[in-house]
Amino acid sequence: MQDADSTQMDRFREAVAAIDGGDLDRLTRLLDADPGLVAVRCRVGDCYETGYVAGATLLHHVAGNPDRGPLPGNIAACTRLLLDRGSAAWAAQATLELVLTSRRASESGAAPELIDLLVAGGARLDLADPDLLSKPLLNLAPATAEELVDRGAQIDVRHAAALGRIDTLTDLLSPELDREALAEALAYACIREQHLAAALLLGCGAEGDRLVRPGGQPPRTPLHEAARRGHVGVVERLLAHGADPEVRDGRWGGTAADWAELGGYPELARRLRRAS
Repeated sequence: MQDADSTQMDRFREAVAAIDGGDLDRLTRLLDADPGLVAVRCRVGDCYETGYVAGATLLHHVAGNPDRGPLPGNIAACTRLLLDRGSAAWAAQATLELVLTSRRASESGAAPELIDLLVAGGARLDLADPDLLSKPLLNLAPATAEELVDRGAQIDVRHAAALGRIDTLTDLLSPELDREALAEALAYACIREQHLAAALLLGCGAEGDRLVRPGGQPPRTPLHEAARRGHVGVVERLLAHGADPEVRDGRWGGTAADWAELGGYPELARRLRRAS
């Protein structure tokens, strides 16, 4: 792998534009002219200097994450070309992680083929990972989560709640689940606006105002999650079951009303403040 010089940086940007536009011929010509381009790591520009795509290669861009617009219909062909031209296994692994959390890959239906290509290119998909399904479910990629379930991914009470799989959720509920596990599952249901799953969990004693850490994030309540996404019906259900809107999140100290405001739902924020 290598950092880009100024000339390669121009070629890199052109290649990214070709990927975004689905211009396979243009991408091929660029790689023919500069075979080393596939190994270049970009560190110039806001998203490339810090954050989860700092030092990205061209392959990283096929995931549509961070979002730069709709993925082209031939994104799999672009991916195959980059892998055939020598994209490293570590880049394939990093790109797989981006695909798993990509809204664009999920909504376009491209995720299954991208996953297969990246695994063939050296990435590892661990279907036994208990948190594998959390990656797409917490990142607006439910279709990708469904695909992983079909492939045999481990599903627990959180994921069943987020996917609205009521029969599976019912089977997984047991007296051994503690309050925190129930509340975390409720948070997943709130994130995905799964009304029936939320109702079932509340009926089993899940608390809408208990601080939990879905996906290892800083503490927040299921009510915070529903409020930030503007899920009014879920918010009302939680309030009706006694959720306290005054509970503050564990990082910024914000209430559910503050989260609703931040999410762009001022009327819901006012409703929550009235409930306080």
